[in-house]
Amino acid sequence: MQKITSSQAPKVIHILTQSFRTNPSALWVIKQDNKVQDRLRALVEYAVKTGLENDGVFLSDDESAAAICFKEPAKTSLSSYLNQLQLIRKAIGISRVPHVLKRESYLKKHRPKEPHLNFWFLGVDPACKGGDGVYDLKKGIFHLSKEQHLPILVETSVERNKNVYEQFGFHVYHIWKQSPDYTLWFMRRN
Repeated sequence: MQKITSSQAPKVIHILTQSFRTNPSALWVIKQDNKVQDRLRALVEYAVKTGLENDGVFLSDDESAAAICFKEPAKTSLSSYLNQLQLIRKAIGISRVPHVLKRESYLKKHRPKEPHLNFWFLGVDPACKGGDGVYDLKKGIFHLSKEQHLPILVETSVERNKNVYEQFGFHVYHIWKQSPDYTLWFMRRN
């Protein structure tokens, strides 16, 4: 696993945008119109910029998978606020801001207050299925967790991913049934 530099960001953005094309949680956040794919890319760009500010964007050694995982509480700066304004303009849309803020408030309320690693995004390049990229990232992030003595938290809206995380030692500590079609699992690995 390698920590990326800003010059490698386009590769990570490509991987994560392709991986999250059908992700219910990502699609819920962005405005649904004829620009959905552009808006999804803008959401991923926001996440990568946030991850870079917090030294938490990684690429597998074979460059087939990418992850954003950093220590919470995250750093805040003027550039992070400007990044959030770009997210609103390019991905969420003004009309969705109250809904997204309400969701973020709920998420924050159910996350532990103590420091932890926020395993925010994980994706595999669809053209590289079957590679070892995810296992490389898993091993690297578990090493970070052990080295920093921090638990890892992840939220997923994809049941298949929840099952994989459970195989990796995560356990569900909260379930949010936001609608009949949308469940979000809060998971933790100590």
